[in-house]
Amino acid sequence: MSMYDVPAAATMLYADEIPSAGGNTRFTNLYIAYETLPNDLRDLVESRRSIHDHAYLASGGVRPGFEAVTDKSKGPGARHPVVRTHPVTGRKSLYLGRFGNGYIEGFSVEESDLLIKQLWEHMTRPEFIWEHEWCVGDLIMWDNRCVAHARASFDATERRLLRRITVKGEIPV
Repeated sequence: MSMYDVPAAATMLYADEIPSAGGNTRFTNLYIAYETLPNDLRDLVESRRSIHDHAYLASGGVRPGFEAVTDKSKGPGARHPVVRTHPVTGRKSLYLGRFGNGYIEGFSVEESDLLIKQLWEHMTRPEFIWEHEWCVGDLIMWDNRCVAHARASFDATERRLLRRITVKGEIPV
């Protein structure tokens, strides 16, 4: 949801149906990811903005109404700070869109891709991750301003039905 100018502040997921295996949701703490960045990497991104891609679905397909992006530096999507300040806590955190589709302004596409890869490798270190194994009836809520999430794969012949509610946020600073 970070592809919007005003992204969601919080998200809730409720499990109606889950597959027999897989489909877990992984959460990463973006406060700690920022706080443990090597100084040289932090200096590179501290005042940068990135494009949070809007053209592609999480599955990798092109979103209806959009065309495939040939130049990430001109792709559709909101421009947000790579390092944002939480409006309630005042703490800084990394704030990136989906891996592979984003672009950090001020770099060539190749340099941006490398930098995003380094940031994603850092922020998805095992010690920053908590993984939820779903049970029917589970309800999870998180703060999108300092937590990123991703779904693990599962057997595509099985159903996974989670109901989502989002809470409107504010323009990231």
